[in-house]
Amino acid sequence: MKKTAAISLITVVVLIAGCQSSTKPGCDGVPTVRIGYLNLVTSLPLSVAGQKGFFTDQGVVYKAIPVASSNKIVEGVVNGDLDCFVGASAVPALAAELRAPGKLKVFAVSEITADQPFDALLVRKDSPIRALSDLSGKKVAVFPGTTATNLLRKYLGDKGVNVSTITFVPMAPANHLDALMESSVDVVYAYEPTIAIALSKGAVKKLRGSVYADMLSPNPISVSMVSTGFLQRHPQTAAKVIAALERAMEYVREQDEQARCILVEQMKLSEDAADRCVFLYMLGHEQIDLAVFQRFADMLTELGELNGHVAVDSLVYR
Repeated sequence: MKKTAAISLITVVVLIAGCQSSTKPGCDGVPTVRIGYLNLVTSLPLSVAGQKGFFTDQGVVYKAIPVASSNKIVEGVVNGDLDCFVGASAVPALAAELRAPGKLKVFAVSEITADQPFDALLVRKDSPIRALSDLSGKKVAVFPGTTATNLLRKYLGDKGVNVSTITFVPMAPANHLDALMESSVDVVYAYEPTIAIALSKGAVKKLRGSVYADMLSPNPISVSMVSTGFLQRHPQTAAKVIAALERAMEYVREQDEQARCILVEQMKLSEDAADRCVFLYMLGHEQIDLAVFQRFADMLTELGELNGHVAVDSLVYR
């Protein structure tokens, strides 16, 4: 990967003195948009939009706010603490639609496939674990929140694994590899860039590729959403934010080498890890396959992850 100048996610955050809330006009009459993100590759479009000037082109002033889990990021939007978010789990977002209808609008979804996997089960190279059936009685590190645990539990159960004997250990992705190498856990269910970092160090191997793609392909489990309240208060600004982020999503897909250079700075990765990293490709609102998205929502209802039916057609931004 060719080395180029890149600006980190922190340095691309635009902060104008006195412009702290989207509920009031900013210094120049433009609201400061509060964008939540996870410290994962899912947030790459946010960095791209900042570095490449896509927000500036749209006249958008924004503040990027790191959040610990998808549940908390959705809660932040529903409660009015965030105006939108980039690349978080669709599960708590769909659950929020049942709990508090009309609070959110989806403007992008992921398309995870076996050829473009974003998740994997990892074990140490010297681990005696060779198959999913060996997971009985083991400890598995998972991403914080409910989504990873519940879907992985269902997936393994369908594969004949006795999940009642497995201990699922929620922990921050930054701690996954240390826990695995120190034998605090036997397996990690990891997302990018943890997978790429682990493989670049050579001490781990994949036990299984994308669980999400195996359950449904393409899988729209990651979404980007905007608050309907923000849409109503600032429709033009909201449209500009969405346009800038969707432009960045296309950039990630089409400008692979340049996007990886930005990823190096954003995630503080080695170039080897960045080269190994599998991007999470996103589809903008006009590209969302409503039938696939509905199948995903229905699957969650069947699994008991959602306690009712969600009609995704009314949930997608127009």
